[in-house]
Amino acid sequence: MSKGVEKLIGISIARIRKDRELTQAQLAEMIDTTVETISRLERGISIPSLKTIEKIGKALHVHIKDILDFDYPSFKESSLREGEKLLAYLQTKRPEDIRMCYRILKNIFEQIEKNYQPKR
Repeated sequence: MSKGVEKLIGISIARIRKDRELTQAQLAEMIDTTVETISRLERGISIPSLKTIEKIGKALHVHIKDILDFDYPSFKESSLREGEKLLAYLQTKRPEDIRMCYRILKNIFEQIEKNYQPKR
């Protein structure tokens, strides 16, 4: 089962907080929020704003990148290999053909994102 980015951020925050031997209440006080907010963030129910991530980073003495440093499960080794194959193939094509293909693919992916509604 794939985890959404909100869950991965929450797991990261909880891990760092526990490494610092802080409770959710202590972290909440440090960033001037509620324990419920910290709980919701760590469970992946809410996704923090960049400002909140910045506050958490300062409170935990880590950079924002450390909070966001996780392996996103949908990016698999096989995806990397497919990307490498695609790049190798594109290197054999004319620049104008590559630009045309890029515009077509971009349009297709925009339509998918616009029209696809995941089931809840």
